[in-house]
Amino acid sequence: MVVENNNNNNEAAAENLTTLTEKDATNISALIEAAKEDPETLHLIKSLKEGNVDGLAELRKLPAEEVLDGLKVSLDELMMLDYFFSDKERALEAMIKDDMIADEHMARYKADPALLEEDTRKGLYFQFISLAVVGGYL
Repeated sequence: MVVENNNNNNEAAAENLTTLTEKDATNISALIEAAKEDPETLHLIKSLKEGNVDGLAELRKLPAEEVLDGLKVSLDELMMLDYFFSDKERALEAMIKDDMIADEHMARYKADPALLEEDTRKGLYFQFISLAVVGGYL
């Protein structure tokens, strides 16, 4: 009975994963290779590996499929940022409407919506790099 539950959970989890195409794999690989050449990113990777050993060890227990799914989702979101922020005011309003901006940052982003794009881009890049580290790609 326990085995059946685990299989059902694994099947349900697999159904929620994004399909990774050859193009996705190429794009993920290209960003990982570019990250290996960037001094700031290399410093970030070193900090992640040294500063959070226990957390990384725990995250490395995630199935490889979930890590790859996270990499694809992060990359897709990074790629959509140019379109999303083509109208910075509209993007700001959309993120406010979706309650994606903490109250303590609201005034700053209303005064400078370009800062919201920059912070969003940095956050998604950090997420991508963190997942790449967890997956052992960096």
